[in-house]
Amino acid sequence: MRRKSQEIKDLLGFSQEEMAQLLRLHRSTVSRFELGNGNIPHHSNVLLGAMLHYIQSPEAKVELPAALEEQEAEQAVRLQKLIKENEYQYERLRRKLSKTRALYSHNEKAMKLLYFLRERASELPEVSPDVLRLLEKRVKASLKKQSKADVLALELQVDLLVYQKMLLERKLFVMRDKRNENKAS
Repeated sequence: MRRKSQEIKDLLGFSQEEMAQLLRLHRSTVSRFELGNGNIPHHSNVLLGAMLHYIQSPEAKVELPAALEEQEAEQAVRLQKLIKENEYQYERLRRKLSKTRALYSHNEKAMKLLYFLRERASELPEVSPDVLRLLEKRVKASLKKQSKADVLALELQVDLLVYQKMLLERKLFVMRDKRNENKAS
């Protein structure tokens, strides 16, 4: 069974101690009441009922005290900063991905060419086996440094930034829409 305290805290936003102060009760009395092991005095019950009635009313859903309006404005500014940071990270990663793809592509072509030269070494006596080994060593080292898995990881990071931006913009849109709806009411 769900505790009354969780329901009251979810609805009103006050801790047990704060509820006790508001209702002019001892915290242990509020605790017993929340656990369903006791009652609170009539005057406290009336106040609790009035608070619960107000917080669930359409009036409470529309009204925003100045402190909450400030919070919403700060939230909008924070969302805009997060969107700008996202755009910066996206551009940075997109450039890095482009360079990594190009490097991987060069190494892939070099590896294919080395394979071709090694397979046809008997037909191409002018190609030195020592040069082939050195080139292969360099290409393998470069492939270890920038592998296909690295390209995939960067692609995923770029995709995540795209989705993150969509979520941030949606959140900002919903917040502004809600604010405009409240102003119109």
